[in-house]
Amino acid sequence: MIKEIKDNNILYAKIIRASYQSKDTEFFTDDSDEIQLGYITFKKNHKTGAHYHNHLNKETNRTDEILIVQNGSARVDFYNTKGEYIISSEIFKNDILIIHQGGHNLVFYEDTKVLAIKSGVYEKERSKTRMIGTNNLELIIEND
Repeated sequence: MIKEIKDNNILYAKIIRASYQSKDTEFFTDDSDEIQLGYITFKKNHKTGAHYHNHLNKETNRTDEILIVQNGSARVDFYNTKGEYIISSEIFKNDILIIHQGGHNLVFYEDTKVLAIKSGVYEKERSKTRMIGTNNLELIIEND
């Protein structure tokens, strides 16, 4: 299952559940997204052919993020680009979270290990804005 987090028809994030299966190659992101994630299938004895990826000058306007839960679980609170609360969802072992835009807050239910992938170049001081006043909300946790 793939769950989309949207507000006013704007896609903020996707959650690819651990149980999701695909028989064919499938990308979970659009070609125009700032980060790319796909599920690629190869047949036995397939050869990709020796290749390398060209160095291209690319401009990114935001820091997209992919989180892969290796173990543990968490609640993710999503906010629009104005900092207004949208909804919350839970993530569990082997779920994948793609965050395209807007705000997010993670609250971990237990000791959790997450593999994080971000579009770069990452400028630690300039790449993040803290959202003040988002605690103490009445949360809506959406079940799948």
